[in-house]
Amino acid sequence: MKRTYIITGIVIFCVAVFLLILSVHNSNQQDDASSKTQSLLNVFQFMSAPEPQEEIPPVDPEKVETYEIEQANFIREIILEKNPVCSGEDFKVTVIAKNPFGPDAHLVYRISNKLGNPAILRFSKAGLREFYVTVRDEGKHIDMRKVQINVVDCADKPIVTLSARLHNLEPESAIFEVTSQKGLSGKCTYDWDFGDGTYATTQTGYITHSYASRDQKGLQSSFIAQVKVTDANGISAIGRGSISFPNVHYLSNLMGNPVIPVLYNKFPSIDNAYITVEINMKNIFDEPVAFNNAVLECRPCNTALSADYKNINPDQILESTYLAPKSSVKQFLKVPKSLLPKSTCNLNITLSGPYPDKREVYAKIFLNIPPQSKDDIDTSRDKIITDDEMIQKLNKAAQILGKDRPITPQDIQKLEREGKL
Repeated sequence: MKRTYIITGIVIFCVAVFLLILSVHNSNQQDDASSKTQSLLNVFQFMSAPEPQEEIPPVDPEKVETYEIEQANFIREIILEKNPVCSGEDFKVTVIAKNPFGPDAHLVYRISNKLGNPAILRFSKAGLREFYVTVRDEGKHIDMRKVQINVVDCADKPIVTLSARLHNLEPESAIFEVTSQKGLSGKCTYDWDFGDGTYATTQTGYITHSYASRDQKGLQSSFIAQVKVTDANGISAIGRGSISFPNVHYLSNLMGNPVIPVLYNKFPSIDNAYITVEINMKNIFDEPVAFNNAVLECRPCNTALSADYKNINPDQILESTYLAPKSSVKQFLKVPKSLLPKSTCNLNITLSGPYPDKREVYAKIFLNIPPQSKDDIDTSRDKIITDDEMIQKLNKAAQILGKDRPITPQDIQKLEREGKL
């Protein structure tokens, strides 16, 4: 039986990463491969749609694009962690599903307004509440179920509300923020568990965390993070939030162009001879990878000028060009400054090598290089700061982040919310 559903959403999961797949995609594929690619792009849009604050409202069919998909029977069981639940309290929802059309790892989930499985939900008002669970595959199949849960008022129970969202500038990272805490007083300590085996302690309820080193075994990776908030009187409460990442590198392999995830700081160290940055490359695939080519795209500080391209042997910049299957390699990438034209402010590095079935495997690194002389500074865009308070913040931020890298407005905002400025 076929039904028509309305699929909406704006892709917000970092356009640059999405274009990374498209930039290496072979435009000469056959029609069946192109059809598969379009299906994968559709499911990527589903995984990347923004998460509204409440349940997704009905949509006017006249105002959005539609396409026909088939009703499937993916969902076997929906497990509620607790029922009833206190108003404002978080609870976990886990979906058990099976995919008769392919691997279970190719199913993607939306639970109420949250992407991923399992997911953390909460309702602020008491009463019998409803939400929907949606499961779909990378093809044209979808399953939807309505779930009811009883929400009750619980007096005098400490409750922490944790917001979890994807970072809009760092596509493999998440932002966690305690938006409210009830029943706690005084100065608090925040102990974080990010759900991937890593932990942290802060003095404020705001932190960012990178999941770039996660295993990518399916189309979607979901994590439940929690924070234990302890106040000055020793009273504590736990808040949880769920986060879900589209696995664009796994997806790229399905599209025929495997891309290796690379974790690094986009602001490298610079001395008289080298531009150096520590990188961690993770081979998420079952085949070994050996890079045999590197392309340096050198973009000048003056954006009106054209970029300069150089093909080099990756041995010139990498300590190791080999990645064993399902392994990570942490090393220093060192680019001789003699390879770069003067006044280079952006350096984009594309590594490539052979892969089975006559394909190429890629890894990309994007580095920002501060202007090295006054001639490199675009005075038409840069403004002189005269605010004494802001100058103090910039100087303190430079002490924390390093004096050799530019300080962005996002850096200032992040340090302020972490209580470091």
